[in-house]
Amino acid sequence: MRRNNIKKQANDVIESNADLHIHSIYSDGADSPLEIIDKAKENHLKAISITDHDNISAFPVGKNYAIEAGVEFIPGVEISTVFNGIDLHLLGYYFDAEDSALLSYIKFLQEERKIRARKIIDKMLHQGIKLDVEKVMKKAYPGSVGRPHIADVLVEDGFVSSYQHAFNQYIGDKCCCFVPKYQITPREAINLVKDAGGLCFIAHPGIDVNDAGIRELIHLGIDGIETIHPRHSPQQISYFRDLIEKYRLLECGGSDCHGNRKKEPLLGKMTISYEVVQKIKQRKEKMILSNIEPKKN
Repeated sequence: MRRNNIKKQANDVIESNADLHIHSIYSDGADSPLEIIDKAKENHLKAISITDHDNISAFPVGKNYAIEAGVEFIPGVEISTVFNGIDLHLLGYYFDAEDSALLSYIKFLQEERKIRARKIIDKMLHQGIKLDVEKVMKKAYPGSVGRPHIADVLVEDGFVSSYQHAFNQYIGDKCCCFVPKYQITPREAINLVKDAGGLCFIAHPGIDVNDAGIRELIHLGIDGIETIHPRHSPQQISYFRDLIEKYRLLECGGSDCHGNRKKEPLLGKMTISYEVVQKIKQRKEKMILSNIEPKKN
């Protein structure tokens, strides 16, 4: 009987799924951390990570609720960097959410985002569009203000017909009101996550990062690659998994869900096997053990 129970537990893990790329109201998502946890439970997800842009507030808000719901809640973040002249996002997992350096960086980023939003709104004034700064800030509360919140106000005030219209006409990359955001280098982001005890992954590399670029990021200390993502074709997923095997990296993945705000799949519609989470946890445990082992003379 005991052997059967062990076999059943093993099968449950194999059949369980996780989503390690989700956004909440603490960045540009539509749902609160508690709503996300409820939806994760409804979709029978064993584990999730809310990876808000340059913000980790979702984890302390939802961690106790997740325990009660029976959903494994992994601390996560998505950090914006510039790599060889292109925007590159990195995903951090299993870091200490109370790390002072990480919290200090997050606080700095919140202020930089407010400065950027005001610059965008100033540019819009030159286009004959007057937006209320405070309305945009309230739209973003309690999270990081960004272009999605400006787009929402543009729609509400009748300046554009849709969220996508706002980006295409005014605030998208290279549009008339675009302002670049403050970004750090991949080395800085990787060190920030690792110094907080976490692991760092390349987010949705798509066609932006080639084999040579990935080798360079491995040299900088990257731990893995996001394979499963709405932007990735089956061929790309296979390619990234080959790289993972070649360089002995980890993989992660998820829906990049923003609620109903964008066109990404909703929570539970694009997942990874829980076995992937177990491998990340095993790497994390090895990191902990290597840090506590006595040094040999």
